[in-house]
Amino acid sequence: MSTPVFPKTPPWTNQTLRLYHGTTAVYAVSITGAGVRIAKGKTGTDFGPGFYTTTLERQARSWAWQLATRVGGSPAVIYADVDRDAIGALDSLVFVRGDFDADDYWSLVTHCRRGGTDHARSGPERSFDMVAGPVAATWTQRGLLAGADQISFHTAAAEALLNSVSWRAP
Repeated sequence: MSTPVFPKTPPWTNQTLRLYHGTTAVYAVSITGAGVRIAKGKTGTDFGPGFYTTTLERQARSWAWQLATRVGGSPAVIYADVDRDAIGALDSLVFVRGDFDADDYWSLVTHCRRGGTDHARSGPERSFDMVAGPVAATWTQRGLLAGADQISFHTAAAEALLNSVSWRAP
């Protein structure tokens, strides 16, 4: 019996995290020129209004195509390499599961998809800086988009982080 051959895994060095954003060419120029504006985020999304990214280029391309089909223009993908320590300093909420029984995940998605504009936290800051987790496909039936992830940013602190890095086309 032969030993399976796996690709060589690079050593862990706490390397930067590459985040992709699918959009249209016009918006890509605006983001790479003027920066991210969290306030431009729309309601009715999985984690509420914000700036959404993914670690998967193919997913960002799909999002870009869907947006261009809906609003017109050419699809575009941009990315930035973000320091993991900087992301770790943000006030974050992370969902590692989104299966049918993950009531906490589905409760937030339902709240936000029905127009919730914050994360219902107590205190002056009502939203997390960053929320990460799976992508809801059929949220009313608790179905996920297989093999997809999202990292969304919602506050001024998150916007400052996103605007401290260079956004560019792949």
